[in-house]
Amino acid sequence: MTHDLAGRAGLLEILSWARPHDSATERAFCREYLDRVPGIRADGFGNRMLEIGDRPRTLWSCHVDTVAAVGGHQAVGVDEYGIAHLCDGKAGMSLGADDGAGLWIMLGMIAAARPGLYLFHRGEEQGCLGSRWIERHTPELLADIDAAIAFDRAGLGDVITHQSYGRTCSDAFASSLAAALNRQNMGFRYAPDDTGVYTDTNEYAGIVSECTNLSVGYQRQHGPRETLDVVHCEQLLAAMLELDASQLVIERDPSVQEEAGWWFDRGRRHGGDDFVEAVADHPALAAWMLEQCGVSYDDFQMALWAEEMDDDRGYRPLMPT
Repeated sequence: MTHDLAGRAGLLEILSWARPHDSATERAFCREYLDRVPGIRADGFGNRMLEIGDRPRTLWSCHVDTVAAVGGHQAVGVDEYGIAHLCDGKAGMSLGADDGAGLWIMLGMIAAARPGLYLFHRGEEQGCLGSRWIERHTPELLADIDAAIAFDRAGLGDVITHQSYGRTCSDAFASSLAAALNRQNMGFRYAPDDTGVYTDTNEYAGIVSECTNLSVGYQRQHGPRETLDVVHCEQLLAAMLELDASQLVIERDPSVQEEAGWWFDRGRRHGGDDFVEAVADHPALAAWMLEQCGVSYDDFQMALWAEEMDDDRGYRPLMPT
């Protein structure tokens, strides 16, 4: 691994960089930790990519930006249970395990020469800017890809089947991936989950058959109380080094967009109406909680803009997770 990022120390080093999109810190991080990987290249937007193997069929995805008001160094600690956290977290800061954890896992897979197309996206936290750029300007990059797997989900056991696009991967694919991971580690409890929101693989759902997002162990992302289960992250990397992605079930037809109204129906199924009503009844409390999570007024305005803007595929982009 470049800069000796192998092991727990390497993961903590990645987390020590607060990297808001298009900041000097993000650019320095990419130069120091990605551009020195042999064979890696950048596209016109600055996404980094690397291909291992002969015409790989699987895309591995993460993003390099983190939620932070200011870029720079931040102190990170790990408790006796293997949970990483900020040592002095304040509003406007986050641990950046979203998506430092995914970035570290992918660098570990590259170091072990695991086959695949590796994409390190820019601008995910600003609305999946890097993946949207690829989908619109260089879709041929994805021509041979059957499955796009993002390491960018909170929790310990989700294999996401639905995002804002609607269904982005088949239940058969999600079940086969979950089963393959659970066989690698008896402590894993991966299972298909339909409560995804929006990450980079969502942008490829009209091109790539199976597009999912995989839990990597972080919680309470985007704020100063974000944590990462480092042990789970280490175990997931170990499992990925043994996974045979060629055995996963490919079933979904990307030319067919299913369940156009699914997002709003899901909100009702999961108590969304009750939540909206509670926020309406207690707006000051909701605003305070957002502020404590590091969400600024500008972030909120951007989310409102994104919610109102129909993109050219007819769905409304939402804030990424």
